[in-house]
Amino acid sequence: MKFDKNDTLAVKGLAILFMIQHHGFLSPDRFEGMTVNFSPFSQLDIVTISNFLKICVGMYVFLSGYGLTISLKKYGNDGTLSGRQYKDYLYRRLWKLMTGFWVIYLLGFIFSIFINSRVETVYFSKDITTGIYSIFTDFTGLAYLFNTPTLNGTWWYMTLAIFIILVLPFIANMSRKYGPMFMMLLCIFVPRIISFYVQLQPDSKANISRWFFAAVLGVVFAQYDVLAKAKGFMITKNKYISKAIKFVVLTALLIGLYYMRVMLHKKGYSSNAYELTDNIIPVYIVYYCYEFIVGIPGLRQVLCFLGVHSMNIFLLHTFIRQYFLREFVYSVQHFALVTLLVLALSLAISVIIELIKKYSGFNKMVGYIDKKIAEKVSAAS
Repeated sequence: MKFDKNDTLAVKGLAILFMIQHHGFLSPDRFEGMTVNFSPFSQLDIVTISNFLKICVGMYVFLSGYGLTISLKKYGNDGTLSGRQYKDYLYRRLWKLMTGFWVIYLLGFIFSIFINSRVETVYFSKDITTGIYSIFTDFTGLAYLFNTPTLNGTWWYMTLAIFIILVLPFIANMSRKYGPMFMMLLCIFVPRIISFYVQLQPDSKANISRWFFAAVLGVVFAQYDVLAKAKGFMITKNKYISKAIKFVVLTALLIGLYYMRVMLHKKGYSSNAYELTDNIIPVYIVYYCYEFIVGIPGLRQVLCFLGVHSMNIFLLHTFIRQYFLREFVYSVQHFALVTLLVLALSLAISVIIELIKKYSGFNKMVGYIDKKIAEKVSAAS
């Protein structure tokens, strides 16, 4: 038993649902001026749940750390990279990440010019030089690193994704050399000691360092196959009774963690306990989904399909929900329908984009350059 690629995709499918719900209803200002039906729940219930679903970030970071660690094995059984191998890994991973981002960026840029003049208001509110610089940093995915304007507020995650790709081989190597406990403790204390952070927005206490621990957990879980071992653990010899006991116990723990995170957020302590709220709890939910949800026939296939398109949906959905079609998506009124409509529109656009990339030769071009990158790195060594 392994936590394989399809398991990862299925969990990503759930995480993308969490993300859309989170962004649509995390606070009343998200739907201000709109008529929204929250039945059979109250507005407070949905806002509270949507706030909790910020765990989607930690889930993605963990899955990224997990998947990248597995990918390192192609360079050798222990995953330790030479200088040449690190260059090969780095250039090709960044190329794969950025080509997908650039397509959405250019589409968003073009449509923003004609739909709402967002390009002008975001980039050129000061002067042309600042505007060109802002376009460049946004195009590289590093707008939040340099604290420059971005065409899409959700794209702050690109800075974190790039950082994870850069440092993950070193994290994996240190975990093997000094043990996972050392690496986890280092990741907890170093950001706090040196106050290293990149702000998500001006004057915000949120920063990308709060999710480093989830990446480290992804490395450790991949190295020791923790998820598969946990799922394979039997409490009794009868697998059905064992599964039932695990469901009761783990669901009770999930409910407890939910209320703990909600309480910490309400009391303003979440920024001081982010190892728990934004790292351990999301990783636990990844395991819970793997144990009980993503293996359900039918649902698994749907979630995997969403997982395949999750990157595009992440990059697209804020344009639909906030910048271009806000009145339209909230016009369906019921909170669940709003979330499903944003998902459906984002997914439909993603499918069209992928078909165009496939039949236009774009994917062949990306693959060709990827191959050339590998050849150049090999020849230079």
